[in-house]
Amino acid sequence: MLCEYFRYIDLKGVYEELEGFSMFKTRTLSNIPDQFAETLKTVFEDLAYAACYGIEEWKDLEPIDLAAEVGDIIERDLEIIAHASKLSAPTRRSSSRTAISVLTTLSVHVSFGDFDYWQKTSLLAYQYDLLCWLYSRNKIPEAFEVYELILRTFSELSADFSHDLSTQAQKEKISEAARTRALKRHAPTNKIKHQLLEEWRNTSSEYESRADFCRIVSRREGLKERTVYEWIQKLGAAND
Repeated sequence: MLCEYFRYIDLKGVYEELEGFSMFKTRTLSNIPDQFAETLKTVFEDLAYAACYGIEEWKDLEPIDLAAEVGDIIERDLEIIAHASKLSAPTRRSSSRTAISVLTTLSVHVSFGDFDYWQKTSLLAYQYDLLCWLYSRNKIPEAFEVYELILRTFSELSADFSHDLSTQAQKEKISEAARTRALKRHAPTNKIKHQLLEEWRNTSSEYESRADFCRIVSRREGLKERTVYEWIQKLGAAND
């Protein structure tokens, strides 16, 4: 899976079929149940837009590359929400009851916390993934619980941009937010790299592991966790 927290939705399949589905050339969207496909088309278009500087260059990327970018975004946003909630995001190995319990807490924190449009969209994608998984296993009562959380998140997303904003103003604000996030994520400058490698040299003993360090500083600096990990790997190879 290209997102550590997804149990069901095939992100690569989504981006392989998204354009055809949008143009009514295909009637299905990856392995997503038909009744959720139209809504999730918009969700995954939004996340692709966020991955690519707030413009439509995502349509030129290979599906596997775009799916990996979006998977990283969802993982990071869920971890930010979970950290603020003093919880760990539920993985695909969590029981359905544990996942729903944690997801309920995360959803409440998003309602009252300071989270942006894209973090809420990532939460929505995760909620739908869990819904699809429950639906595929005919766990209908649990699926309804998750659907109630989805309605809450939809309400939060609508409220973010509905107060005295024209459609164009909404679009510009969302675009600027996407551009800012993408620039931070794709701007691993030599200065930042030098600072983080120096921090690793000086403080590595204070972290449980290299992965722990990478996770914490990537959130703080707005970088991809994988990028920081690769920097440290190369540093280690150079010192060998």
